[in-house]
Amino acid sequence: MVQTTDAYIIGRSKAIEQLKKQIAKLAKNEKDVLLIGEPGVGKGVVAKRIHLERFGDLEGKHPLHSINAFVIDDKELEATLFGFEKGVPGMPPTTKRGLFELADGGTVLIEEIEEASFRNQMKIAEFIRERKARRLGSDETRSINVRMMMTMKRTADELYENHKLFDDLYNELKKFEEVSILPLRDRPEDIPLLVKHFVSEICADLGIKDVAIDINAIDVLVRHPWRENVRELKAVIDKSILFSSGGRFVLPPELSDEKTEVVKMINNVVTGQEFVLDNSLDVIEKGIIERALLKFGFNQSRAASFLGMTEQTLRYKLKRLAIPSARQRR
Repeated sequence: MVQTTDAYIIGRSKAIEQLKKQIAKLAKNEKDVLLIGEPGVGKGVVAKRIHLERFGDLEGKHPLHSINAFVIDDKELEATLFGFEKGVPGMPPTTKRGLFELADGGTVLIEEIEEASFRNQMKIAEFIRERKARRLGSDETRSINVRMMMTMKRTADELYENHKLFDDLYNELKKFEEVSILPLRDRPEDIPLLVKHFVSEICADLGIKDVAIDINAIDVLVRHPWRENVRELKAVIDKSILFSSGGRFVLPPELSDEKTEVVKMINNVVTGQEFVLDNSLDVIEKGIIERALLKFGFNQSRAASFLGMTEQTLRYKLKRLAIPSARQRR
């Protein structure tokens, strides 16, 4: 994976090693690139890495300019890419160059291209074919020497079949070099290195010493599904640093489980470290009750009997431990 600012590749999995080799190969040529992967895997940062390995900088004579089609409306996307002349209705009263012009000699990265309207996809496809751009409100066409990179959440074939890609753009994208990035859950061996990297980075930003990473916390992080991939992992690490105390890494409550708490309690007792017994016991008890409820289809009577307590006691514990009932889960 990649660190957003400097675009470092972090990981030791086969997938990451292959990705590094593909990046090195793409850095030696000027072929257009299509990056495919789930949200949060780092497609945009991989694009920056390719550009950096080729030119060594994101600015200067070979700049990289990027835009995300998901976070910008249709008219603004066109104006941002192609620019506009003074006097164009709905635009600021000035002349502005578009990203294609600004990136001449470098790279333009369009993220989540499938989110652009078919109208803009058609215009982008035309630019890819001809490498010529015309500002809104202008009759002058400019030739542009720029490398195109685009990102997608799914393959071009899948998006085309689901009517998310315009025919012309789909045909152009078939000529791009494809880079597929695996989700984090498919390369768990990268997680410990990423955790160490993010802990060091975040602590440096906060001006504090690196916290000690608990091996049991690493085990929990490796087993987590990470639906939003590396982006989610970094957010959790950021939150963990805030929860940490005494120089020790502490997982946020939503990631703590009874197995982790049992191991942590035993380790802390053996090593003589301080810990809050009540908190650990609450996490353990909550996990047991949730599993009992799940086992009996959230039938509180059967779950209470199985746990050797009255329904009234179970309801009290549900409230105290903030465990939602079957009705609240609907």
